[in-house]
Amino acid sequence: MQVFKVLIPPQVQQKIKDQAYVIAMDKPSAALKWYDTIQEKLSSLEQMPKRCPIAPESIHFDFEVRHLISGRYRILFAVQDDSVKVLDFKAGRQNKP
Repeated sequence: MQVFKVLIPPQVQQKIKDQAYVIAMDKPSAALKWYDTIQEKLSSLEQMPKRCPIAPESIHFDFEVRHLISGRYRILFAVQDDSVKVLDFKAGRQNKP
C-alpha cells in the first residue's frame, strides 16, 4: 500500500493550535483530547487520502481539493503525486464555502 507524505504548513498548524487554545479556555482536558484526535486524522491521510470526498471549494481551483471531516472541523487538502498537501483547517461557521 502506498504511503503518502503529509505536508502541513506552519499557518495551518497554528490554526489548529489556536482552536485547541479556544477549547482549553472552557475545558483543558477536552482540548488535549481534541488536539490528539485532529493529529490522528492528519496522520490518517498517509494512507488512502482519496477516500475523502471532494470539497465544495474544489470548484475554485484547477486541482482537486478534498476534505476530511472531524466533528465540526474540516481539513482541506490536495493529493499531488506521493504527497498530501494540507491547504486549510476550518472550524465551526467557517465550514461554508
